[in-house]
Order: sequence, then C-alpha cells, then structure tokens
Amino acid sequence: MPAGWSIKHLHRLILTSATWRQSSAPRPEALAVDAGCRWLWRFPPRRLEAEAIRDSVLAVSGTIDPTPGGPGFFLHRVERENVYHYHPLEDFGPAEARRMVYAVKIRLEPDGIFGAFDCPDGSLAIPRRNVSTTPLQALNLFNSRFMADQAVHLAARLAREAGPTADAQVRRAWQLAIHRAPEPAEAREAAALVAAEGLPALARALLNANEFLFIP
Repeated sequence: MPAGWSIKHLHRLILTSATWRQSSAPRPEALAVDAGCRWLWRFPPRRLEAEAIRDSVLAVSGTIDPTPGGPGFFLHRVERENVYHYHPLEDFGPAEARRMVYAVKIRLEPDGIFGAFDCPDGSLAIPRRNVSTTPLQALNLFNSRFMADQAVHLAARLAREAGPTADAQVRRAWQLAIHRAPEPAEAREAAALVAAEGLPALARALLNANEFLFIP
C-alpha cells in the first residue's frame, strides 16, 4: 500500500475515487444491464442500521441526550427472581434518550423495536450483519410506542421553532428530517395532512419515510 501503509491515505483515496462519488440516481440503460449494481455503476441506496435509525429519530425529535460516557441504559425491564427476566420496555423517558452505543446488550434478548432490524445476537460473534426487509420492521416503526412518542416530541419542536403556521412547520420538518426543502407538491400534501390529522401525524410520517431511513 502506498504512503507508508497510512490508513488515512487509503481512506482519502477511496473517498475521492470516481466509484465512491457515484450518484445514486438510476439510469434506465444501466438498470437493463446490471440491475443489482454488481459493477458499481451507481451508489446503491441502503437502509441505516438499527442503531443509526434510533439515534436519528432521537436527534430529529430533539430529545437525544448527547452526553458522552457514563453507565449504559437498559431497553428492557428487568425482573429479578432466581433468574433474571427481561421484558422490552414500553415506556421511554430521558434515561433511554441516549445514543444506542450506550444501550446494555442482553444476550438472546433483542430490543422490542429495533431488534427487528437485523441486530446480531449478543451471544455470537459475526463478521457481517445481515440486511433484511420485513413487514415487522415497518409495523414497529409506525406503530410502536417509542415512535409515537417521538412523533409527538418532533411535533412540539416544530411548533416551537417554526411557529403556528403550517407552511413554516412543514418547511422546518423537511429541514430537520430530510435536510432539504419540500417540493411544492410535498408541501401542499403535508399541509393538508396537518390540517386533517394534526402535526404529530406529519412527524410520524416523516420518521417513517424512506428518505429518512435510507442513505441515498
């Protein structure tokens, strides 16, 4: 390897390569030849890992605790008898608003919400995490108590930062969750959703949007 085996040099070489900087936009002629992107003609969109999804939800809703270090937190309720019993949490407070890297991993006990997103079993060492797409993932993200609570927190943040006007709230929602301005059609439909169902409904929809959950 050049540059005296410098890892930083290798990272710079990869990140400035034409392959790494490929757009993710599909092209019909390329799809017809290599739909699976085996030859890396574009950056294939991929879903965030479970930990990154949870951290992103907390960050966008404004509830994340960024404090580094310290003891971990549990995503399970612990019952202590002759043996320990672990039950996935249903209620979440400030203690559970830390980054997922500080979550205590219980072997053989997946997180009740994000365990569906291919989190590896803590009792095994695996070189690579599987990636699946299942109905349970979508159901957890849309219907779980955690996501419903975070949608309420995000709605409160939008009202606080953008004021009472639906158009301003929609623009701020797109800035926070999608990092761009909404298209005119998106803005109209979002404002109509807010008028019909309330701001938490829009927040919940954005936290479930592919553009929020995937690296484009």
